[in-house]
Amino acid sequence: MSDTMEQKLDAFLTDFPTRTFKKGEIIIFQGEAPRSAYIVKSGMVKAYNLSVNGDEKPVEFYSDHSSFPGSWIYGKVPSAIYYYEAFTDEVVLSVVTREEYVAFIKSTPEILYGELERYITSQLGNSMRLNALQHSRASDKLIYTLHYLALSHGKTISPQIVEITLDLTHQDFANLTGLTRETAATELNKLKHQGVISYSKSTPYRLDIGRLVTMLNDQYIADIQVKL
Repeated sequence: MSDTMEQKLDAFLTDFPTRTFKKGEIIIFQGEAPRSAYIVKSGMVKAYNLSVNGDEKPVEFYSDHSSFPGSWIYGKVPSAIYYYEAFTDEVVLSVVTREEYVAFIKSTPEILYGELERYITSQLGNSMRLNALQHSRASDKLIYTLHYLALSHGKTISPQIVEITLDLTHQDFANLTGLTRETAATELNKLKHQGVISYSKSTPYRLDIGRLVTMLNDQYIADIQVKL
């Protein structure tokens, strides 16, 4: 979203209250009929599903100026189909009535285009995650997931180094890839020894993007340059 679009959205949101959530707090429960739409002012929100065994399956992460739950906002479902949880230490959300938010979107072409662009970007990211999950080898699942994270939640530190801005644990990687925590930790450690990734308890995950893309078996995926 451009600076101009952000300014217009921020101006619209000044008329609405905000709510603050701490990390781990549930904002919307799966199956709940939301009372309002939410737009992220700061922090990050995680959307996820639970398997029949209770395993968490992350679906998407929402950052500044993102709105959720989209399927409910645009009248496609009567209730939330996922859980929405505060993922960072503090999350501040604007609380907006669905009708007023949709009317604002429709009346502001720049915002409407920005919303369309965001959903297309989200669709591309989700297709990349689906591609990662369809690989049979644990190492491939993780490599393709790391590539997705570099494009969607990466910050360039140097021409070859990308820092993942999400505060992820080994369990988070397991949830993202469908692997066990032990397998995810083992595969991450292998990549660390190969110089593909670096991390510690006090430092974020950093990827050598040049080395990472050489491990992808799909040149079209490897050549993607778009920022998700």
